[in-house]
Amino acid sequence: MSFRLLHRPLAWLIERHPRLYLRLKRMQGLRLGEQPGFLALHAELVRTGDCLMTLPERYNLWTLAHRSRIRPGALAEVGVYRGGSARILAAAKGDAALHLFDTFDGMPATEPAHDGRFIPGQLGDTSLAAVREKLRPWPDVHFHPGFFPDTAAVLPADLRFKLVHLDVDIRRSNLAALEFFYPRLLPGGCLVVHDYNARSVPGTKLAVDDFMRDKPEIVVELWHTQALIVKL
Repeated sequence: MSFRLLHRPLAWLIERHPRLYLRLKRMQGLRLGEQPGFLALHAELVRTGDCLMTLPERYNLWTLAHRSRIRPGALAEVGVYRGGSARILAAAKGDAALHLFDTFDGMPATEPAHDGRFIPGQLGDTSLAAVREKLRPWPDVHFHPGFFPDTAAVLPADLRFKLVHLDVDIRRSNLAALEFFYPRLLPGGCLVVHDYNARSVPGTKLAVDDFMRDKPEIVVELWHTQALIVKL
């Protein structure tokens, strides 16, 4: 049986028997079990297959976004794909604005020397209309289709961010996002980078390490592949 055929029964297990699910995942002793809102969203993402992140990565992002509610500033994501992680941010963000950047048409130009297996047009099985519909229940979500950072030109010059999620896979796109958002990140704001520790995504770690080399912040590695940077 393929993994896709397991999506629905696994989602049913998460929704109906969360304690059993967490026991099977060896997470029964964690506070994750006290987050029914997150578990319901996780079940839906499992059912649709829209989010490529692992359960710990999803929970990391949810927790950071949820705890940022008390702080000023906006949220952003670069690399939306089919909207899975954007739904986590939208569900946890409270009243803050969320800005989403993606081509919604697949990967842009890649660099074979830095980007491993990725090729132009990859991950193109998505669309702006489909992702917009998935995010429709949440207010103040703004879509910026096209090539970043050109698509960020419409943002107000004084807009500042408290949480930014980067999931763009390739070196050039990671560098562009870091160069744009790092100076616009509020003190105490968080930059979450997906695939930093993934061997199959070499361009992400290359970009982050190069960009942060002369910065005062440290790059904190999270489980499974994420990295966290907190602005000083």
